[in-house]
Amino acid sequence: MAAQQLYQLYAKAIYNSILRLGFRPEEAQDLLQESFIKGFNQISELKEAAAFGAWLKRIAINLGLQEIRKQKRTAPWLELEEIAEDLSEQEENWPDIGFHELQTALGTLPAGCKLIFELYFLEEYSHQEIASEMQISVSTSKSQLHYAKRLLREKLNQHYEA
Repeated sequence: MAAQQLYQLYAKAIYNSILRLGFRPEEAQDLLQESFIKGFNQISELKEAAAFGAWLKRIAINLGLQEIRKQKRTAPWLELEEIAEDLSEQEENWPDIGFHELQTALGTLPAGCKLIFELYFLEEYSHQEIASEMQISVSTSKSQLHYAKRLLREKLNQHYEA
């Protein structure tokens, strides 16, 4: 009974997080089920009951990243040197955009930088965590994020100039 309640409470949010990693709905459903099984099997490792949702989401994201590595789904990573702009430059103000416009623009990004963008901003992973999970360097994670932001800015500016 408690397991079913936990599933109903967290399944939709975790499923959506898995989908954002680029999985098809049936793959996301499989990873969701695997996440709950792993979570329930490792429940003794959970330190605070109130953190169950975040803990389970982390399990799901990590399982998704393992699957991505196994399938080598992402595009080749761009190295820091391949990006001419300086990572330390100040961020420009982003236009006030709607969710649909952002989702559409995110969908146009190359797989590698889209994944880094989503892990960093949507899942709140640090560059160190991303590098560790994706088996890339921290500088590659940073360069991918920078490249993703630059591409998004260009796409969104085109949308608002049109």
